[in-house]
This record gives sequence, structure tokens and C-alpha cells, in this order.
Amino acid sequence: MKNLRENWKKDPFKKNIFWIFIVSGGFIGFIPPFPGTLGALEGLFIFLIFKNTSILTQSLILIPLILIGIIGSRRIIKIFKERDPEFVVIDEIAGMFISLIGKKEWWELAGAFLLFRLLDITKPFFIKDLEEIPEGVGVLADDLVAGILTNLILLSFKWSYLKLL
Repeated sequence: MKNLRENWKKDPFKKNIFWIFIVSGGFIGFIPPFPGTLGALEGLFIFLIFKNTSILTQSLILIPLILIGIIGSRRIIKIFKERDPEFVVIDEIAGMFISLIGKKEWWELAGAFLLFRLLDITKPFFIKDLEEIPEGVGVLADDLVAGILTNLILLSFKWSYLKLL
């Protein structure tokens, strides 16, 4: 299911194009070779639209993103019988967005991107276990926790750095 062009005319694909569009981040998830990284970049670009809003507003934007991600991922899993299809990048979009909440400086944005991708790819600690949660929640859970950890690590670094000044 990696190739958009090959699957475009297949029946399950055509019937579910709305959800495929949503969970693939507007078909970004079909661009090789690193769809997860492109999904995280998309999350960064979406966040930039809301960068100058309050933390509350940023958090409120995240809620429907997560809910749509869970619903969409669940549907795609049932239709295509794959646990976490590679083209599904809404989890990276949401995880990246959560890692950026409250961040404004360029180094925070760059650091969040690098650290989030590191945590998302390596899945240290208990993050890997979160993938075992059934259906759409499991697709998003590991990325959301990686995003939360990224945000907290950057916040700790910023506070430590400010104390040194």
C-alpha cells in the first residue's frame, strides 16, 4: 500500500479516500523514502500557523487532531488489515505538534523536530509498548508520548539554561 499511484483505482482505496487523505496528511504519507519524517515536518508547518497563539489555543487545536487521528487510523486498520500502515502519518503530525506546544524560539523548533524524530524512531523506555494498544489509539499513543517527552525535555533544558545565566 506504499504506492499511491498503484492503489488509486482499487476499490477499498477509492471508497475510503477521505480517511486515507486525512491519515496520510494529505497524501504526504505516500512520499518515499521517509514518510514519518515528512509527517513530522508537516506537523511542524501546521504548528507554525499557530505558533503565536496561546498554549491553551495550541492545546485545543491538538484535541480534534488526536480524535480525528484515532478515528481515521482505526478505520484504515480495519479496511486494510494492517496494524500501522506506513502511509499513516497523522500520528507523527500530532506527536510533532504536541512536542512544539509553547515553543517559540528557532532552536526549540529545531530541537523538537530532531528530538521527536529520535524518540519516534528508537522508541525508548516504554514507548514501544504503547504500540500494542489496540486499533487507532495504539497508532497514535507512542507518538503522542514521544511528543510529550520531547516537550518536557526541551522545557527542562530551557529552564536549566536560564538558571545558568
